[in-house]
Amino acid sequence: MRFLRAAIAALSLATSIGIAEELHIGDAAGPIKLITLTGEQIDMTNYAERKATVILFLSGRSEDTLRVIEQINQLNSAYRERDILFVGICSNAEESGEELRLFAQRRGIIFPIYRDNGKAIADRFGAKYVPEVFVLDHEGKLAFHGGFQDEAARKAFEVALRHLLRNQPVEISTHAVIGTPIDAVGPKRELDDPYGTISFSSELLFEKIPNAVAFHCSTICEAENHDLLSLWYGGTYESAHDQSLYLSRRKAGERNWSPPRIIHEDPLQPPGNGVIFRDVDNQIAIVWGRMEGTRPMGRGQGWDRCRLFIRKSKDHGKTWSEDQPLFQETRWCVPRNPPIVLGNGTLLLPVEGIEEGVDGSDFLVRAAVDTPWQKAGFTPKGSQPAVIQRNDGSLLALLRHPLWITEITSKDDGKTWTPPIATKLRNPDSGITMTKLANGHLVLVYNDAIAARTPLSITRSLDEGNTWEKPLHLESNPGEYSYPCIIQSTDGLIHVTYTFRRYAIKHVQFNEKWMTHFERSD
Repeated sequence: MRFLRAAIAALSLATSIGIAEELHIGDAAGPIKLITLTGEQIDMTNYAERKATVILFLSGRSEDTLRVIEQINQLNSAYRERDILFVGICSNAEESGEELRLFAQRRGIIFPIYRDNGKAIADRFGAKYVPEVFVLDHEGKLAFHGGFQDEAARKAFEVALRHLLRNQPVEISTHAVIGTPIDAVGPKRELDDPYGTISFSSELLFEKIPNAVAFHCSTICEAENHDLLSLWYGGTYESAHDQSLYLSRRKAGERNWSPPRIIHEDPLQPPGNGVIFRDVDNQIAIVWGRMEGTRPMGRGQGWDRCRLFIRKSKDHGKTWSEDQPLFQETRWCVPRNPPIVLGNGTLLLPVEGIEEGVDGSDFLVRAAVDTPWQKAGFTPKGSQPAVIQRNDGSLLALLRHPLWITEITSKDDGKTWTPPIATKLRNPDSGITMTKLANGHLVLVYNDAIAARTPLSITRSLDEGNTWEKPLHLESNPGEYSYPCIIQSTDGLIHVTYTFRRYAIKHVQFNEKWMTHFERSD
């Protein structure tokens, strides 16, 4: 009697969880009791709502599953809107719901995964491996059984799906399965996160500054204490007597910028373009151009007679040394992009220049801290270079130029340069900026237009500037968005400041994933 009661109880349990004997092709699966990753139970009986239901036995601990999960994702994407549902089943009791959730999120799985406590579902289907696939037709009958171990197995599975979509009998209903034994999937794995998170924020550094209305030509740097410093000029108009250098700070860990303060003004010889950067001795430095042309002068004039000066700060930009000239002669010499440190420790600063009446760009070098600056090389027909050093030691410079950004290279640390050639990057004769990220990728910010300083665009190169990706737009509204400056801070974030309609200076920060991850699987 005791044995009879136990048998009846076992039969009752088998019936209640939707299992009896192992399914064969043509058998009806009946209700399947699924356990969600958070522990709820549901009965799957809605086979008639779709052309087919794909039951996939998976495990985030199985190398065989991980090897083909992207193929499975692609098949799901191809068929999920064609009345075919993919359902993942994990029969490994050691894989918690949280572990399976992480597996799904980090491998881009966008179909439901359920747990199979006690392996009841695996036993019902006769599943022995992961990954292993069983396809039920719209009546809930088993129509196909196979795996994913090779192209032939994947093709047999997809052929079965196409037959079911056409309401045709599946011609080949079984295919050999090779995978990880369902009882031996191995220990827990630490899965990398190829998706990560995107980060993006932006703000105006200020909305209004007393006694000034027009602002332009910003640069940005990170101090040794991780504060961000931004420098620009502003006044009544470009080249006005009251044009002054302004500095604002965003303290490490904070979001707001300090009220801008004037760090240099001279009504008779006002400052023009300046660049702020962290020198090789970790002091903050500013190189700026003093406008020494005769006055009165018109708006935007006077750039052809500038003298370069430098000042430094030992306290992260709070106090400054006296300004010292880089050179004694007055010449067209205006900075736009900050210098870079070459592999040999030399500091290379690109500036606008003129040689024998030809407009172009000079490259200034300083071998070590407190040593004199010297002129390295000159290039005609392009201005305001943005420079990086490639892995082979050569230099790549992109230059502002009407219609198209031009490109030059140097193999001798900037002493000589190749003739400029036009790139496929548009430019309305407006400032550009470029940086090399810690991973070697290049990021360029420029106006992707022929005549207007909008849009302000950003693009990336994975091959050191040989090719560039399709640009994104930081700004695309009417107005001027120009003269950007870009850096990467030590936390990996990318920062860009730029002129915002001449009313203000704007700052945006983002991570590289913001440039590449446009849609999360959902």
